[in-house]
Amino acid sequence: MRARADGIDAAKRQEALAAKRRLRIGFQIVMLAAIGLVAFTLIFPTLRLHMAQQVQIRDLRAQVAVAAQTSAELEAALKRWEDPAYVKAQARERLSFAMPGDRTFRVADPENAPTPSAAPQPVSEPTHLSDDATASNTDPWYVELWESALVAGKVGTP
Repeated sequence: MRARADGIDAAKRQEALAAKRRLRIGFQIVMLAAIGLVAFTLIFPTLRLHMAQQVQIRDLRAQVAVAAQTSAELEAALKRWEDPAYVKAQARERLSFAMPGDRTFRVADPENAPTPSAAPQPVSEPTHLSDDATASNTDPWYVELWESALVAGKVGTP
C-alpha cells in the first residue's frame, strides 16, 4: 500500500510541478508582452519623430536646391549687366532710349493706329445733336456721369 501511496504522491508531485511550469511559462509570456508593450510605447514616438524629421530634411534639401538654382540664375543675370552692350540693349528696350543719330518711332495706341493702306477719314461735325447735347460735351466727365445716372434711374420708373 505504501508503494501505491508513494506512486500517488509521486503522480501528484509530477502534476504539481507541471502546473508550476505552465504557470511560470504563462507568467514569462505575460512579462515578455508587458516589456514589449513598454518598449513599443517608448520607441514609437521617437521613431515617428525621426521619420517626420527625415521628411522635413528632404523638403529642406529640395528648397536648398531651388535656392541654389535661383542664386545661380541671379548671378548670371548680374554678370550680364557687366557687359556694356547688354546695358545699352536694356536701356533701349526698357527705357526707350536711343543713340544719337537713331531714328525712333513710337505708336501711342497700337490698336487705333491706322494701317498704311487706309486713307485717313475726314472728321465731320455731328448734325443730329441738339444744342443741349453739344453743351454737355463741354461739361466735365463727372457731370456727364451724374446725368447718365439720373437718366438711367428714370428709365424704369413710370
